[in-house]
Amino acid sequence: MIDVAPIWRPDIQQRNYRALLDAMARPGRVHALHGTDRAHSAALATLATLLDGEVSLSDPLALLHDTDWPMLQAKSAAPDLADYVLCVGRLPPDFEPKLGSLPSPEMSATLVLAVDSLDDGDLCLTLRGPGVRGAVELRPVGLNPDWIARREDWVDAFPLGVDMVLTDATRVAALPRTTKLEMN
Repeated sequence: MIDVAPIWRPDIQQRNYRALLDAMARPGRVHALHGTDRAHSAALATLATLLDGEVSLSDPLALLHDTDWPMLQAKSAAPDLADYVLCVGRLPPDFEPKLGSLPSPEMSATLVLAVDSLDDGDLCLTLRGPGVRGAVELRPVGLNPDWIARREDWVDAFPLGVDMVLTDATRVAALPRTTKLEMN
């Protein structure tokens, strides 16, 4: 039997898929991912769960190891053409992601942003909209506010836009395009 890290095992990916679905359904709520460790972050676990050979991935800062690519099976693409883009939350966005089209809004990008932590940060995001009862606050550490400002432009022509998944070492929180954000 081949020994692989837990994030590559189907049973762990199924559990993480459920956590990612819950994160998208309940924006701003933090969910733990399974099988993460120092070498396998929540960002990599997210990609391991969602990617296959039918989608494209951009890793403009080369955050992934060469050994991760064959396991992910995704095709490499430029950030403006990729279905998924792996980003560092501390750095401001320097690309325009795919936003989809009116006939096919699902052809937009999902941005996976690695941040330091999903709570106790100085940046306070107040979330409202579908899946949020009243309002929810998210306080990420290591998220450049330019991501939120650019996101507002990207989701302005709903249903076009991007979905964002914020990850720290072991957890995720989602910001779907339907979520309204305020920075405080």
